[in-house]
Amino acid sequence: MNQFLNYMVPGVADGSVYALAAIGLVLTYKTSGVFNFAHGALAATGAYVFYEGYVEQGWKWPFAFLVSLLVVGVLGGLILERLATLLASAPTVTTVVATVGLLVLLQSLMTAIYGASDKKSGDFLPTNGPRVGDVTISYGEMMITGFCLGAALALFAFFGRTRMGRAMTAVVDDPNLLALQKSNPAVVRRLSWVLGSCFATISGMLLAPKLGVSVGVLVLIVIAAYGAAAVGLFENLPLTVAGAFFIGILVNYLPSQTQKTQSLFLQSMPRNVPFIVLLLVFLFVPARMLTERGVRNARRFKPPKAFSLPVTAAGLAALLGLMIAVPHVVAETDVTVYSAFVAYAIIFMSLGMLVWMSGQISLCHLGFAAIGATVSGKLMTLGFFGWLPLVGDKTVSWPVAVIIGGLVAIPFGAIVAIPAIRLAGIYVAIATFGFGILLQQAFYLAPVMFDGASLVQHPRPGEEFSVGATSKRFEPVEGTSAGLFGIDFSNEKNYYYLALSVLVVMAAIVLLVQRSRLGALLRAMADSGVALEAHGANTNVMRIIVFCLSAFMAGVGGGVLAGVTQSASGNPGGTFDYTVSLIFVAVLGFCGRRPILSPILAAFAFQVIKIYPPFDDPTMIKYRGVMFGALAIFVAVAPALNLNTLLGTRGKERALDAEGGGGGSSVRDRLDVTPVRPVTIRTVEEPVLLGSKGSGA
Repeated sequence: MNQFLNYMVPGVADGSVYALAAIGLVLTYKTSGVFNFAHGALAATGAYVFYEGYVEQGWKWPFAFLVSLLVVGVLGGLILERLATLLASAPTVTTVVATVGLLVLLQSLMTAIYGASDKKSGDFLPTNGPRVGDVTISYGEMMITGFCLGAALALFAFFGRTRMGRAMTAVVDDPNLLALQKSNPAVVRRLSWVLGSCFATISGMLLAPKLGVSVGVLVLIVIAAYGAAAVGLFENLPLTVAGAFFIGILVNYLPSQTQKTQSLFLQSMPRNVPFIVLLLVFLFVPARMLTERGVRNARRFKPPKAFSLPVTAAGLAALLGLMIAVPHVVAETDVTVYSAFVAYAIIFMSLGMLVWMSGQISLCHLGFAAIGATVSGKLMTLGFFGWLPLVGDKTVSWPVAVIIGGLVAIPFGAIVAIPAIRLAGIYVAIATFGFGILLQQAFYLAPVMFDGASLVQHPRPGEEFSVGATSKRFEPVEGTSAGLFGIDFSNEKNYYYLALSVLVVMAAIVLLVQRSRLGALLRAMADSGVALEAHGANTNVMRIIVFCLSAFMAGVGGGVLAGVTQSASGNPGGTFDYTVSLIFVAVLGFCGRRPILSPILAAFAFQVIKIYPPFDDPTMIKYRGVMFGALAIFVAVAPALNLNTLLGTRGKERALDAEGGGGGSSVRDRLDVTPVRPVTIRTVEEPVLLGSKGSGA
């Protein structure tokens, strides 16, 4: 009994905080149709504001708590409501870009101001309490659990028994119809976003004493609340709370079992429970139970202007000529930066094909690149991982290793495509987000990838490796200058051209897909998958194909990228960290939707621009993520920017009243309906004959 309480008590306390974060997430999604990927960053911001007041300024904790709640919870909720209104009719991809941009902005801002190291806020709730057996149940834990249960019950009753609660549920589906019932949709949305933001802020402040004030840790822990929200199907609050308690108890119990093993992969399982639960829900819960909110109001993308084939060919030739000239016009010390730029362009190109051509979304793309980097690196240094007796200890050449690295990423792309087949829209983004975190926190530690090591060696074609017979860690024993095709690619300029040749091949693949029947079908699927299925097309096969092809290209790009530094790292915050995938989405979001030019511009903005004035200034580099996030948000909301949407519903009513002489608010004012002139319908006296001409008209 005592052993059970040892896991039960802290598990319920942790589950209560998960529940608070998940309640806020479900509340905002349920009432707005916008899934807030920045929910964890909002919690971290609340914790930092509390830390600033409580620790740095010496305020009493209730006052610091209240200030953080007002600044981040209330004011932040009002700002987010305006953002959600601008995104109300946006496609799912655009809402993901905007909320991921907000996550990148807040996370980068907190890191720039407070640094990456943990800050200690100290315990502000009572740590003493009664003992039950050998376990002390603190009054602070009881307060948190009581508040969580009370909030869940209050919200459940609020949604089921009050007019405002029912209005919150209805506003996402048809705000105009809600306005006819004498309810102001803007007020309803503001209340729901303020409540959701307050729950996020409270969860961040309650997590701070136990975990420390660290934006990376807090964001990751609050993201773990996605698992609890998934148990509640992103809609049911009681199930969400139950799922949070289940996850909290399991996270506290599993370490007692996994510590008995020496496997780093198994030892990582407790912290990955929320993401495993999330993926299991997406894989096995019937699709009819996971309905996407607000999709009926989504507008379609306006396709980018198409150029003729000669103009396209001339533009691509000019771009290629410019990139060929790069090593001869830039400083020799900068060639390595441009080699990385080319590798990143390959990864951006694979992501752009998935996002803009097919309308799918991936928040785990650097995971595919990490798979390609580790597989190709180990093939060149260990042979086929030292596993396959068919090849034995023979190492693999650079081109073959990089291609195989891309091929190994394909099954992972197919796994990620399963939620895209079963579900759609925002749930695919959530699933890929969870998969990316699970990949980093579990599979990066497995022997097939980084195996807990900080680096995996990744030699260039000018450096060949042989395998030792007894050691598990293999080092290069001999370097040669023979290289590939007799060229020594250990030279920076030569490696740049090797990377550029791979980029040209990947660009050719993208162009072939774009101009093929598959490309036309992918664009039609992005516009309306239901309409495409009505014409007999199998959209499931197309989703699998585009995910697998995108994963292959990202895996190849990862192999090329690892060759720049001749190593690959799986450390948190490194090249293949899951947060880099989020930055990629934000950067690609504001670089346009061209299949070739936009990824190259995105890679330039991500990798190269920081070495030139004024962007090489330490302050500019420090706030680079803030700029990326802000640009992503601006580009996402730009199509909806106008005075009426910025002012809100009340502003529209005042503007209409001013035009009409201030006659008061009417239903037409609230609905923003344009009056229609009476139309006279004339009857046709002659009979209409249905023949070949009539039926074809």
